[in-house]
Amino acid sequence: MRIAICEDNEEHLEILEEMVNRWAKEEGKPVAIGRYQSAEQFLFCMKDEPHYDLAFLDIQMSKISGLQLAKMIREEDRLIFLIFTTALKKYAPKGYEVSAFRYLIKPLQEDEVFQALTKASQMMEDRKREAIIVKRGDESCRIFKEDIYYIEVDNHHIILHLHEEIIRFKAKMKEFEMQFKEPQFCKCHRSYIVNLKYVGRISREGVEVDGKKTLPISKSRWDALNHCYMEYYMT
Repeated sequence: MRIAICEDNEEHLEILEEMVNRWAKEEGKPVAIGRYQSAEQFLFCMKDEPHYDLAFLDIQMSKISGLQLAKMIREEDRLIFLIFTTALKKYAPKGYEVSAFRYLIKPLQEDEVFQALTKASQMMEDRKREAIIVKRGDESCRIFKEDIYYIEVDNHHIILHLHEEIIRFKAKMKEFEMQFKEPQFCKCHRSYIVNLKYVGRISREGVEVDGKKTLPISKSRWDALNHCYMEYYMT
């Protein structure tokens, strides 16, 4: 797990770093910790540093506060776990604006830090099970299933349609589709698997995805698709 600590008080930074290392040792989890003593330093390094899984952010930093930093981080990374640390409880409601994972009051209590790290670690493992890895040339990309609107097959290529991105790579549909289970993902046509989370309407004319794209429905898949649609939204 890659963890960033952004704290302008050197003593507090070292205390938190020691807590994280003790947690990692007890849990047998490998961690890599990045230390930053200002939001500016974090932002300067962010583009060159590998992705962080979790960040502890001190809210009351000079110039750029932890809340301001969190908003900038969220523009680039919607999945990172953000944990705020501060001596003042009044800032807690602001954490909802950036989907903060936890809000810890100083002086930090080791059991609270441990609980937050354990819960975040468990959620990261769950995320891995709900993601796929696809190869594009020399690159490997992690794609979360929830983000896929629909899957298309084009000859020997698979095309993943996401909100603002289309990813194309070589794969066999029969092998690939085994990773996507009904009822949420349903094959509506030999060339398409649709994520019912984004389906607004089903008719004989097609499957309406996100109010923009209409996918064809094979006659042989009509009953199965309707069954999946009802099961997905009724359970």
